[in-house]
Formats: sequence, structure tokens, C-alpha cells
Amino acid sequence: MSETLLRQWQMLKLLPRAPRKVDVPELRTRLKAAGFRTTVRTIQRDLNMLSSVFPLQSDTRSTPFGWSWSADATPFDLPTMEGPEALTLKLVERFIPTLLPPMVQEHLKPYFAKATEVLKRSPEGTTRRWIDNIRVVPREMPLLPPPPNPEASRIVYQALLEGRRFTADYLPRSSEDSVPKTYEVNPLGLVARGNLMYLVCTLWKYEDVRQLAMHRIQRPALLEKRATRPAGFNLDRYIEQGEFQYPVGPMIQLKAKFERGAAAHLYETPLSADQTIETSNTEHVIVTATIRDTAQLEWWILGFGDLLCVLQPSELRDRIYARVIAASTTYSVDAPAE
Repeated sequence: MSETLLRQWQMLKLLPRAPRKVDVPELRTRLKAAGFRTTVRTIQRDLNMLSSVFPLQSDTRSTPFGWSWSADATPFDLPTMEGPEALTLKLVERFIPTLLPPMVQEHLKPYFAKATEVLKRSPEGTTRRWIDNIRVVPREMPLLPPPPNPEASRIVYQALLEGRRFTADYLPRSSEDSVPKTYEVNPLGLVARGNLMYLVCTLWKYEDVRQLAMHRIQRPALLEKRATRPAGFNLDRYIEQGEFQYPVGPMIQLKAKFERGAAAHLYETPLSADQTIETSNTEHVIVTATIRDTAQLEWWILGFGDLLCVLQPSELRDRIYARVIAASTTYSVDAPAE
């Protein structure tokens, strides 16, 4: 393969997709880093020639002038995209779009479109059928997601990618006057929980870790201040500690009496690594597990109604009992009108 062909091939790979662009001097620097020594004049000549074959464009509206692939250009890949690659891209597009930074989503749009075309051309019964045969459904009560704010999301994602702080107006859910508060946000990570996205962060100079619902972040503005991590912070460990289950206490040893059928799923999906299930009588089993005491645990227990009774610890048993009594009082007071 000739030196010229290799250089031009590399040049095509270095060109970004519009609206981004790269000028000729920068392109020369990148080619040199890849092992190709050439001149500005040669690069300009190559670009003019390649633009007659490929959907390239030269932006001369503002300095620095630059070259790029057209925004709607079909991706040019060697080897070409096949069924497995197309299927992977379609699954990403369908099931995890909110986890991708907006700039990445924009970059992948033509690849998603190409994947759709590849799957359409695939023979019946191959990877094309997989898209029609797989779905994801939530375990919890399905709720509609809040209205998106693409521009705010773009700034927050950029802050995370570049490791920068930002200011933003934020409306806490507990706010009584519906007046947003202005925060300086030090981003640490994003966590998807159901159909909601949460920004894990600290505020101003403090090191206590907070969670901000992405849909409540308004008018973010990037700062020229570097984001920092609190000593010892680890996003995985933060999640494992139950912070997204709203902890109300330390680790506890839960002991509960289940109606046998209600506990059937715990044989396959246990509450913890040390979970045990013992027979109590013909209709009930006793489940014991070491887990974190959280509000999520309370909601889960209450969801079983009279099919579950907490035996230990006594503090949790008392809280559940109080909730049940309060619920019965509410139903007796708010009886439906006849």
C-alpha cells in the first residue's frame, strides 16, 4: 500500500464530524504524531481531492478555518459494519441513551442510522429478529419520566467529562416556596435509578456527598474551577452502602416470617449473601439476612401487606407496626362517600 494512500486514509480518520472542525496546521501536527511527515500544501491538496469523493466540507465562515465530515455523512468504516455490530448499537440506542453524554449521542447518531439500515438488510431470522424479541420492564410501579432539559444535561455532562465545577439553580423537592437555590456544584458521578438520573456531588467547599435530581437542575454554567474528590470517595462503594435506598440506620439482621409463596422469589434472588430460609410451619418460612436499614427496606416490607411479619430487630418491627396502624386509621377516616 502506498505512503500517499495510507496518509490520506489516516487523514480521513482524523477529521471530526461537523459542527466540530480541524484546521490544516493542526491536521499536520496530528499526522506527524501518527508517523506521516508532510506539508501544509500537500494536506490542502489531499483534502480538496478527497472532498470530491467523500462528504467533506471546508468551513471558511469564521477563523480558524477548518475541515470536517458533513454532519449527516454516512460513517466510513473498514471493515464495514455487520450484523453483530449493528445489533449492539441498536441495543445501546434503545436501552441506555440517557447514560451517554449528549456529545457522544450526537456523534453516534449516524452510526445508529447505519445500524438500522444494516439490520433492515439482514436476512430474516438473523440478528434483525433480536430487536423485536427483547424488552426491559421496571420492577417498580412504572412512572412517566420528568420533562427533559437537554441543554442543562449537556452542561452537566460536560462538567463531568472535563472535571470542572459549575453553578446552577436547583429546586429541592422539599422546598416550600418553590424558589430555586443557587449552588456551586462539584460533580462526582451520575447514577441512573429507574427513569431518573441523579448527580452525585458536593457543594461549594463542603465534603458531605449529596444527590441532585438531574431534572431539577436549571441554568447550569461551567466554571474555570477543577472538580475535586473527597478523600476516600468511591462511587461504587457509595452505592453499595445503600445511599440510593435512603438509609435510616446501620446494618441489621432482619428476621421475618413470610407466607411461603411470598418468599418463593428469595430462593433465587436472596436479600444478602448470608440469607437463610427455614421452615416455620406448612404455610410459613422464616427468612434471616444481614442488610442495611433503609427506607427502601420499609417500603418493600409494607408492599407484602399481611404476607410478611417482621420479627427482628424490634426497632424495625415497631416502625412497621406504627405505619400499619397509621394506614388503618387513614382508611377508616377517609372512607369513600356512599
